[in-house]
Amino acid sequence: PRVDKNYVLVASEWYMTTDGIKQPASFDMAKAHAMEPDWTTFNGYANQYVTHPLTAKPGETVRLWVVAAGPTLDTDFHVVGTIFDRAWPNANVMGAPQQGVQTVQVPAGGGGVFDVKIDEPGLYPFVSHPFAHVDLGQVGLLKVGNPKGTMSH
Repeated sequence: PRVDKNYVLVASEWYMTTDGIKQPASFDMAKAHAMEPDWTTFNGYANQYVTHPLTAKPGETVRLWVVAAGPTLDTDFHVVGTIFDRAWPNANVMGAPQQGVQTVQVPAGGGGVFDVKIDEPGLYPFVSHPFAHVDLGQVGLLKVGNPKGTMSH
């Protein structure tokens, strides 16, 4: 089905040898083996869509194409304050979508497609539902309309 907006989100985790400030960072295999990332991100930067939200007008249908690049962690994709009108796990857009679901697992190395229509203005966080991932940066906002304040959901 046609939609009003399309956004692509690539979920990743980063295992680094240093913080990258005093010297360049490189991949830390020991942290990767322990599955203890320094950062989890959408499109390579922690928290970038908190300071620069994705936007939509009330009543628009937004399609979110989500890829879990990994290399190891799944992304349990969720938009706080709403449910998905349609969700295609494994990005199987040729198949019938799931409807009315809140959270869908996107496996590492996999993808998912999510349609959401929000009528009420507000700031709607999108996350990987394990909240440790949120604390490490895998969080953003979908700004619907022109809400007042800094958070509504």
